Amino acid sequence: MSSAWNEGYFTDEGYTYGYSREINPVFQRYCLLLRGFAALESAEAWHCELGFGQGVSINIHAAANPGSYVGTDFLPAQAAHASGLATAWGSDARLYDASFEQLLARNDLPQFDSISLHGIWTWVSRDNQKLIVEFARRHLKPGGMLYISYNCLPGWSPSAPLRQLFSLHNRFASHTSARPNERIDAALQFSEALLAANPKYAQAAPNLGAKLQGIKGQDRQYVAHEYFNRDWDCMYFTDVVDAFAPAKLDYAATALPLDSVDPLNLSAEGMDFLEGIEHPIMREQARDYFVNQSFRRDLYVRGANRLSTAEHREAMLNTRFVLLQVIESVPVTVTGPAGEASLQPEIYNPILEALAAKAYAPKTLRQLISAVPSMTYHDVEQALNVLIGMHAVAPCQSEAAEKLVQARCSTLNLQLCKRSLFANKIQVLSSPVTGGGVPVSRFQQLFLIAVMQGKKLPSEWAQFAWDIIGGQGEGILKGDRALTTAEENIAELREQAVGFAEKSMVVLKALRVV
Repeated sequence: MSSAWNEGYFTDEGYTYGYSREINPVFQRYCLLLRGFAALESAEAWHCELGFGQGVSINIHAAANPGSYVGTDFLPAQAAHASGLATAWGSDARLYDASFEQLLARNDLPQFDSISLHGIWTWVSRDNQKLIVEFARRHLKPGGMLYISYNCLPGWSPSAPLRQLFSLHNRFASHTSARPNERIDAALQFSEALLAANPKYAQAAPNLGAKLQGIKGQDRQYVAHEYFNRDWDCMYFTDVVDAFAPAKLDYAATALPLDSVDPLNLSAEGMDFLEGIEHPIMREQARDYFVNQSFRRDLYVRGANRLSTAEHREAMLNTRFVLLQVIESVPVTVTGPAGEASLQPEIYNPILEALAAKAYAPKTLRQLISAVPSMTYHDVEQALNVLIGMHAVAPCQSEAAEKLVQARCSTLNLQLCKRSLFANKIQVLSSPVTGGGVPVSRFQQLFLIAVMQGKKLPSEWAQFAWDIIGGQGEGILKGDRALTTAEENIAELREQAVGFAEKSMVVLKALRVV
């Protein structure tokens, strides 16, 4: 292995402060249940995240799930940020800045109920991939689940050479003294000039220009880690299946509930063709060709335990679901690889109304079916999966688990809201209901602080928020126009505060965020 501590990883630019719901153990267990698999669930569970970035997701999940967490990210600045947040809310999570090799060498780690790695596999060396597999072999419990996301073929085939251009320019043509953003921009400009010179490669992949323009508009922290690492190992789905076989891991399910809705993903011809493939791994790989898959989110299980039809149905009926937004904000269309589809009002409106009843309190699938007796079990289940895929609904953990984590979610959320006084980085709070994160903007977090201080009127929340951001010399961007006067900014904040009071608060209360 390389003697350089970063091993070719682009360390000059920190990762984003985003949140990933796929790493939520509650969400993972639901995705397994959807495909008929049992999953471990315990109040004393141990979970692990490999490569936690800035630590937003691992802190959210450590607060919102019973049990304990271990994680590592070998960038010291990111590990320090994650650890600082964990310390602020009193977490017992063990967060390291160890490499995978160093983590594997530890002799004080438990057996884990789940191991997750999001956006790691493709961007590390083959040696590190082997260490990840060995870590899972040693430390994942029988029955435990592993979540992994990665770039894949065939979808990446046309764009892979473009990504290689970026990395090579950064390695060989950039000035080492240049700032990270300057090096990234230089590589993008070089690639744009190369495509403009009309090489045969560009003729063979005619959409590259649009792809490059899209990349130019993305967050530079994301671009740095997606495109500028020296290691980039894009695989087929079956390559990853083979890689994890020595750890006794079996592919079980996708972590994308929308994938279970075939009409959104496949043509009629595609569905007929795949139906004729008996082997599940071959069928899954062939499916990637039909949807031109470029990024996978997969769940593996160590010792897959399939539920009987009766067990599966009973577990689904007992699962609770909750709305993540007011029903008037739910889009009326959904998009998949097969195109855009409209949500049928006669199906979705009654289900949304049932979910919104009793102040948006969570409902079991059994309760929802009772509320819409004209619909079949299959119709309600499929509609829920579409809404989950749209981030409009989330599966919930048990009420017992919710009670165990309520206090620590409140403590973490207070710390996150306090950070919004100074920065716009983390725009998510933790929910003990879902075991995961809920999008809450900086302004909304400032409104919540105002509420905590006893301010009852939206106009007071708006003034409080303006006192903070205006005092820091900042302002609001409305559309493409920057609001320049205090009156304009306060008016916009007042409008947002009214919307927050009338719409968002009922949802946040149902999610036990406030």
